[in-house]
Formats: sequence, structure tokens, C-alpha cells
Amino acid sequence: MNSEEEDTLISFLARPTGRAGVDRALREIVLGLVSGRYRPGEKLNANKIVKEIGIGLVPVREALHLLAGQGVIDLLPQKGARVKGMSRGETEEWHELFRVLTLIGIRKAARLLREQPELKMPLAQARAAVERLPSEESNPRIATAMLEFHRRINAFCGSELLDEASRRLQVVHWISFVAQYASLVPHRVAIMENYFRLADALGRGDSDSAVAAYNYQCAFLGALIRGENPDTETAWIQNTPF
Repeated sequence: MNSEEEDTLISFLARPTGRAGVDRALREIVLGLVSGRYRPGEKLNANKIVKEIGIGLVPVREALHLLAGQGVIDLLPQKGARVKGMSRGETEEWHELFRVLTLIGIRKAARLLREQPELKMPLAQARAAVERLPSEESNPRIATAMLEFHRRINAFCGSELLDEASRRLQVVHWISFVAQYASLVPHRVAIMENYFRLADALGRGDSDSAVAAYNYQCAFLGALIRGENPDTETAWIQNTPF
């Protein structure tokens, strides 16, 4: 995972504290969650993390407390920290919340590009985040690329509220379960094409088409989270209400 992908995960989970040790601990724990190194229900041993990343115990404990405040882990009296679990159904519900939130940024981006079509560079950067999907071989990398697309769109909109809402929704914790439940790798090309349709609509400043394209992608991903195997050659999407 490159530094840009890591920055995406961190930005969707917590604001940097400005304290190098704490921020490094946050980064390593978050990457461990998304990669599956730390599994739901698993105890997070602060002393073990200290040895893994080579920093002091105090910043590691502070990072764990910050993540507990985000609802990502549980701090249990006399038992330490454990990674919170999320069922398949709960993961799908979080996905619906994320859809509603990200549609705000998509509508705003379409309006900005309609009014100022010369502002295409951020959109090209967002598109580039999903262009690499055909070469990705792991669910976490594909899930992270999707988040990177939305991070770029949110940044383009200049809305700090969208980033803050994403953090409060524990988006990184949720995306780690998307990577667990949804079979993303076999459908990576279809996911890329779905995002290309969204990017093309945004480039035209066409809000209605952008919303429709994103709803299509959300329905597609929702089916994957449920364990279904959607066929892009059929009209199954028409039966999914939004």
C-alpha cells in the first residue's frame, strides 16, 4: 500500500494529532485493520504494537483511546482493547449511510464542474484512483481505491463537513468489513467501469446522471456485500430501489 492510499485511510478515520508518535501508531493500527492483520474480536496488545512499530507505549495507548472514541475498538476494563465486529447486515446498512453522505459531494462536484468546466484536474485525479483496479489482487486495495475516489471528490468540493461526517461514520472501520464480506477482486473491472460512468457524468456537470451512475455502483456493491454475484449483462439493477 503506497503512502497516498495510507493517507486516504487516515483522513477518513481521524484528524492528525500533530504528535508524531500518536499519528504513526494510528496509521499502523488502521492499516492493520483494513489489511485484516487485526481481526474482529481480536485483542489489541499495546505492548505488542510497541514492538511492531518501534515507538513508546504512551503514544500507542493514546492512539487506542482515540480509536475507541471513534467506535472502532472497544476498551474493556482489565482486558485491554478489542477490535469491534460488524455483521454482514450491519455492513450493508453502513454502506447505505455512506451512499447518502457521498451523494452530497457528488452533487456539489457536478455543480462546480458545470459552472467551471476548466476545473478538471481534481476529477482526473479521482478517476486515476480507480484506473488501477484491473491490476489489484486484494479486496482491501480495491476498497481503498474506492475511498480514494471519494476523498478526491470531497477535497475538490472543499467541504470539511463531508470529511468530518465520514470520520464520524467510522468509514475506514466499515470499509474493512466490505473487504471481508464482498468478493471485490472478480468484479474489479465492473467496479472500475461503474466509477468511470460516474466520473464522465461529473465531467459533463450532469448531476442527475452522476447520481444515477453512483446509485448503480452502490447497488452493485450492496449486492456483493450480501454475497450475491450480480451479472452486469442483465437488468438486475432495475430491481434495486433507490
